[in-house]
Amino acid sequence: MSDISTILRTGTLTVLFSALAWGCAEKPAQVTDQALQAIQAAKEAGAMEYAPEDLRLAEDEYQKAQEEITTQDNTFVLTRNYDGAKAILTKVVSDAEQAKTRAITKKQQVKTEAEAAVALAKSSLDEAKNLLAQAPKGKGTQADLQALHGDLQAAETTLAEIDPILAKEDFLGVKAKAESVQALATRVHEQVAHAMQKAGKAKA
Repeated sequence: MSDISTILRTGTLTVLFSALAWGCAEKPAQVTDQALQAIQAAKEAGAMEYAPEDLRLAEDEYQKAQEEITTQDNTFVLTRNYDGAKAILTKVVSDAEQAKTRAITKKQQVKTEAEAAVALAKSSLDEAKNLLAQAPKGKGTQADLQALHGDLQAAETTLAEIDPILAKEDFLGVKAKAESVQALATRVHEQVAHAMQKAGKAKA
């Protein structure tokens, strides 16, 4: 009888330990690391500037996965299951890689647009300078001419700020600066052209 009891106890303990081993699911540490690395790679590729929505999606999903892991941590040991968290983290990796790809593509596109904007800004600024040199001078025009010269000086200052930004590969910033120069140059050009037209009509 003693032997039977021992066998039964041993069998029960074996079943119990098997159940515990099965129930103690491991945290998805490896896929968590992969998700973090994918998010970091996306950021380094410029996703924060060039693919913010895609990056935000990956980060939100990562947060959901961490919440699911915490939920399972607080669950009874025999019922823990991290499969849901693993599935979310796998999606995080995919979303982060997509954010990285889109960021690289968008960055190249903005770079091309920025370079074109800078070229146009320089050309427009030169045209505005040349036209301003021909602006009619006379009574009542001094204040207007000073204001236009001020606009051109502001444009030149902004243009000088572009190279340091370009060196940092901040192509969105470069594009914004170039468009600002373009706007100032265009305004000067239009005002001088209008003044010259008025002066011509007055002489006629």
